[in-house]
Amino acid sequence: MSKRYYVRNTVVPFEEDFTHEFKGHRNICVEDLPPWTQESKTEKASRRAVSRVLNAFLNTGKGGTVYLGVIDSGCVKGLQLSAYQKMHVIDAVNDVLSRYIPPVKNHRYSIKFVPVYESDEDSNTSTSKGLDDGFDSELAGRAHDLQGHKYCWCDRDAVMQYNAGIMLQDYVIEIKVKPWDSDDPLNHDDGCGTMVNLHPIHDDEEGNCYFRRQASNVQYTMTELARLTKHEVEVTCQEKIASLKREIAHLQKIKQESIS
Repeated sequence: MSKRYYVRNTVVPFEEDFTHEFKGHRNICVEDLPPWTQESKTEKASRRAVSRVLNAFLNTGKGGTVYLGVIDSGCVKGLQLSAYQKMHVIDAVNDVLSRYIPPVKNHRYSIKFVPVYESDEDSNTSTSKGLDDGFDSELAGRAHDLQGHKYCWCDRDAVMQYNAGIMLQDYVIEIKVKPWDSDDPLNHDDGCGTMVNLHPIHDDEEGNCYFRRQASNVQYTMTELARLTKHEVEVTCQEKIASLKREIAHLQKIKQESIS
């Protein structure tokens, strides 16, 4: 199986749409956003937390992937990460999704770090550092400073490595929200209703609720949520009724054939 990778400054073969979102940063939750990127009386926000699109992917029920290290145009830039910074990203994603209401279970999403190279040739000759290269297991057990825009200890360690001439690998971070599967036993405790088992609706860490609409995230009000839920219940029930009617018709046909 060939390894997957990205080539720097190339454009990915898809655009931002219903299930794809690009981010050039790794500010996972709203607390991670530096003050100068947030909305003020005179300026619009120049950056949005990754959490908002994760919330939208979950609430739409169809899933999706956010690509960190890919800018809005689809151009691959990558994010330079040490092994400790990768652990920070994982902890940050787990933390923010655990603060959703209701919390998001781990099986509903995944996080992958896909390496970025300068060219296809470099991907064949690269000897990128593995997890154990220069990895201090005792240091790895240290808690990360989450929910803040200031440098964590892992960021300061990465700067020290850079100053010492140690080049870290660049990555695109793929955070994938899986589509809602009503038949998955792991989802049975989370579904809304015993008959239709609709996907749950989550509030994010700010108490907001977003849905994915084409390539954007739209905040919904309680009235809009009630209308949407009613529509989804009606559609799902109609599908189940149609399925039951087909099954009854099939059984009746079998009965008639057995009689004749």
